[in-house]
Amino acid sequence: MQGRIEVITGPMFSGKSTELIKRVEKYKAEGYKVQAYKPLMDNRYAVNSIVSHNNEKTRALPVSSVDEILATLALDTEVVALDEVQFFDERVLVLANQLASSNKILIAAGLNLDFKGDPFCFLNSKRTMYELISQAGKVDVLSAVCDYVENDVKCGKHATKTQRMVNGEPAPYDSQLVLVGASEAYCARCSKHHFVPGKHEKA
Repeated sequence: MQGRIEVITGPMFSGKSTELIKRVEKYKAEGYKVQAYKPLMDNRYAVNSIVSHNNEKTRALPVSSVDEILATLALDTEVVALDEVQFFDERVLVLANQLASSNKILIAAGLNLDFKGDPFCFLNSKRTMYELISQAGKVDVLSAVCDYVENDVKCGKHATKTQRMVNGEPAPYDSQLVLVGASEAYCARCSKHHFVPGKHEKA
């Protein structure tokens, strides 16, 4: 088997976890040994599973660091899956290349942009998801559906960005970067309807 890096990316509600789960189950059905991981901080739907917004799931080990992945990764594992990869530290970039060079397949799903519309930085780092994307041999950029409503009409166009909401209004640019949540805190928006108060003042 030839090693490679596969990245599934896009905004929230674009089906990234659904696609990741689909690939994990496919590789399992084909007889490959698969290990799946998720960030410990992401406990929205289940502790020991990757769960999509439409409740599809696959077993996964919650970890707090790349070191924990290395410590629990079996030598004969052929496929490694990481959900919400943007919540790991920058050493995930080294891990990705190590796995690929060891003839393993890495499937990584995560946000390419943060709620501000900027490239998503890995935990406590200035290195971003785009570095992982540039290393990948297969990249799938998914889109969601813009749910902005004006005059009782939903936009419905392709959404490429994630909007964080606070009390029904867009969160300001200076809000904390990492806030694990779902539809109660986030929505999908097209470029026209994605607005972050204070962003232009920071540019």
